[in-house]
Amino acid sequence: MTTVSPTSQAMRAALACCALLPAACVSVLPDAAPASARYQVTDVTAIAVDRAPALWTLGIEEPEATLAFNTAKIALSREPARIEYYAGGEWVDRAPRLFGAALIRSFENTGAVKGVGSRVTLPVSTYALQTDIRKLTITHQNGERTADVAVFARLTNGRSVVHASKLFTASEPVAADNAGAAASALNAGLEKIQRELVEWTLNEADRATAK
Repeated sequence: MTTVSPTSQAMRAALACCALLPAACVSVLPDAAPASARYQVTDVTAIAVDRAPALWTLGIEEPEATLAFNTAKIALSREPARIEYYAGGEWVDRAPRLFGAALIRSFENTGAVKGVGSRVTLPVSTYALQTDIRKLTITHQNGERTADVAVFARLTNGRSVVHASKLFTASEPVAADNAGAAASALNAGLEKIQRELVEWTLNEADRATAK
């Protein structure tokens, strides 16, 4: 006759209970919140340019911006001089960096400038395009929402000579008060400015070259 010690019996009972635990356990931890949506700044592909490729080259510097807009957060303003940010969505990178990358692609899409790129990939160029994002925000005013974008541009020789400068602005309606609608409207404003900025740069660079 085999005897089982009290200790062995206790161990078997404990193992049997452990085997039942996975089926009986219910997680009391809250479900993880879904990841916030991320939004991109898109380039412009339909800029009609009827001209031979330029002989000059163009280096595009990364756009400047104050800390209010030099972020991945999507800004809104409910009153003058006050900046807030949307929850639930943001840009995939810092907004100025996205705008600079999209602007390079927009120039490339025209085929009008063979030598165009960032100042990293094209450190020496005939001209340099400097931009400063002055405004990139959803403005709430009188019960309406608008996406307001302002970009100041300078065409220089990469050093101290400024060939031309101009402030570009755009305003677009915002369909809803959320990050997705805000990003869509701001992107539309940035596309409009890219279109105008590309055409202006080509004309001003040609003018400077002809002097």
